[in-house]
Amino acid sequence: MLLITVELLSGGSEEGRRTLGEARIIDVGGDAAYGHYLTEVREGFDKPKWHGQLSDSPRFAGRVWDLAARGIVIAMTGSEELPPRPVHAWRQEDSRD
Repeated sequence: MLLITVELLSGGSEEGRRTLGEARIIDVGGDAAYGHYLTEVREGFDKPKWHGQLSDSPRFAGRVWDLAARGIVIAMTGSEELPPRPVHAWRQEDSRD
């Protein structure tokens, strides 16, 4: 299992570090060349908020960050594609030109 922890270090100091969320990527099968992974993403210490499955991911062919990013995106969106960036309610999309 891979555990990815997101922490806030206010002012860059580790004294007041605070965990904002975590993702767990769990190897649930496959073969020597391709793995199947279950991803659980949570905010804070709550129960997992998002779940997803990444199938046929090539083992040892990419970087660990590729697996982490794809697993998290699939859990949160159901697809390997990133959704559009969120926009604040007070900002109109056409005002960025």
